[in-house]
Amino acid sequence: MEQRNKQQPSPAYRKRMRDVRSMITRWRVRGTVGFGAILVIGCFVGLLFFARPAASAVENRNLTAFPEFTVERFVDGSFFSDLSLWYADTYPLREPMVRADLSLEKLFGIQPKTSMIGGNRASDELPAEGQEGTEGEVSPKRQPRDHNISEPEVRARAANIEAQITDGVYVTDEAAYTLYYFDRDATQAYVDVINDAAKLLEGEADVYSILLPTNGGVMLDDELLSQLGVPNQDQAIDYFYSLMDDQVIVVPTFDTLYEHRDEYLYFRTDFHWTQLAAYYVYCSFCETKGISPAPYNEWEELVFQPYQGEYSTYVDISGFQPDSVVARIPQGTNTMTYWTNDLDPSTETEGPVITDLSDASSDANKYNCFVCGNRPLSHIENPNVTDGSSCLVVKDSFGNPLVSTMVDSYQHIYTIDFRFTSQKLVDLVHQYGIKDVIFENVIMFAGTYDCSDLLASIVYPNGYSMEGTEGSDSAAPEESTEGGNENESE
Repeated sequence: MEQRNKQQPSPAYRKRMRDVRSMITRWRVRGTVGFGAILVIGCFVGLLFFARPAASAVENRNLTAFPEFTVERFVDGSFFSDLSLWYADTYPLREPMVRADLSLEKLFGIQPKTSMIGGNRASDELPAEGQEGTEGEVSPKRQPRDHNISEPEVRARAANIEAQITDGVYVTDEAAYTLYYFDRDATQAYVDVINDAAKLLEGEADVYSILLPTNGGVMLDDELLSQLGVPNQDQAIDYFYSLMDDQVIVVPTFDTLYEHRDEYLYFRTDFHWTQLAAYYVYCSFCETKGISPAPYNEWEELVFQPYQGEYSTYVDISGFQPDSVVARIPQGTNTMTYWTNDLDPSTETEGPVITDLSDASSDANKYNCFVCGNRPLSHIENPNVTDGSSCLVVKDSFGNPLVSTMVDSYQHIYTIDFRFTSQKLVDLVHQYGIKDVIFENVIMFAGTYDCSDLLASIVYPNGYSMEGTEGSDSAAPEESTEGGNENESE
């Protein structure tokens, strides 16, 4: 059998191979040690609870709060789910890492068609209508905070409410959509205040509730919302309404808007709605009240464009179709009076219901064309209506275009922005003989404790609850110690 002569590797070659294997081994050891060191450092940083941020400047939102511990939540595991969410969302190095990631994406021109801003909240399970919680469990009635709220507290709570905007923003199809996360106990707190307002005003004024869905609730499909972990807002609004007393007159909103979802109801670059959407809800209010709506399409139309809304501060809207603000001027009057400080008569100012912003700069907040923006207190008198009709609209910024559509239906319209006012609801109703009190809130604001607390500060004359309010009067507005606040920017 013939033997083959095999060439043996030279000593130099064998030495090179040993060196290569040795180098690979060293790098593996170094990589393992380095990776282990990163894990140790990361775990150490994660334990720096005092260094955990409460808000994100990059995402312009409040971060997840530390979950409340209860035995029930410990047993069913929800406490640990929320704890994990809090740990990840408030990790001390998360902010610079998110900032670096965004910078890299911009550097390489990466702009995904579908993305999520925020979305770190967990939504409670939505109970059936009329149920305060799961079977056998009753949600405790949360007492609102003291009604004597200082000016810094008012601003802080208003900022907390507005932070809900960026708790979850879904970007797709060249538009941004605000999501809604259901909080069972905060919902109950909101409903408690509205119900108590109706009790306080029983026999004196009718109380209406106009609860509005966000653009995400109307424009995104239920299947997608379910995948995003957020509830159907139609069902959520029904749940709010089911908890309200019979004295509260509820106005249908979701179906009203959903029927027109192929129209320009919401801005693409802003979480707000258009005046057209507000008009449809106004028509729903008129049907509920039994009056005829004003002929909106006959009003003079103004168009302000382009408009870059609130989303533009934290979403790349360069690929979005530009927005425009369409505003129609009511026939009855285009004049209103407002106060920049609702307790200081010297701040009384006259302005237009619809401000002509045709010549405003491209970066101007053209949404402020409606009722001069967010004002603590305002009054519109329509000289063409002489029946003595009057209403008080307790509103957030969604109420601005809504109020502009209501002008032809009342002789007097008073508005207060509950986030910036120091007026008392009962005082205003007594002073001006108001017959309709309309609470308008978008659902993402209504479902927060800050919203119910600020509403409580103007609803309850004597503090925390209804106790001791019967037959008593609160101090007149001019004798209150807290000043109103003006907010132009929302």
